[in-house]
Amino acid sequence: MSVPNKQLVVSTVNEKYQCALSNIKRKQIMYEGTSRGKRIVLCTPSSKLHVNGNGWFDLTTKQVDLLDDSHIAILAVRLEGNQIHYVDFKELRKLMTPGAMTRNATEGEYWKLYVWKDHLKVMGNDRKFII
Repeated sequence: MSVPNKQLVVSTVNEKYQCALSNIKRKQIMYEGTSRGKRIVLCTPSSKLHVNGNGWFDLTTKQVDLLDDSHIAILAVRLEGNQIHYVDFKELRKLMTPGAMTRNATEGEYWKLYVWKDHLKVMGNDRKFII
């Protein structure tokens, strides 16, 4: 099974918001642009599906800062089986508390998110974010 190409996501968002997103320098899955005078940021992580039926990905503090600093913030999670989940990041962000962050010496601070067919979960937070 394949993961959808990020260019498919970028094209879809460009069309919906009538903008021209471009890659943010040194951020492989982050794009930015302007839609009707508002700054839009897209983050499009990918994940394979694991045996238990979910995928997972990490969001770094830098990625979250870029999304936070936009007017329109979209998280488009690309999963095996040609699935794409489009999420209003500003709403999901409410579940991403400092207490839910993961820390390690190699990667620093980040949030680990699990994605299921119908919801996302932030590791360290029991609430589900319905997709």
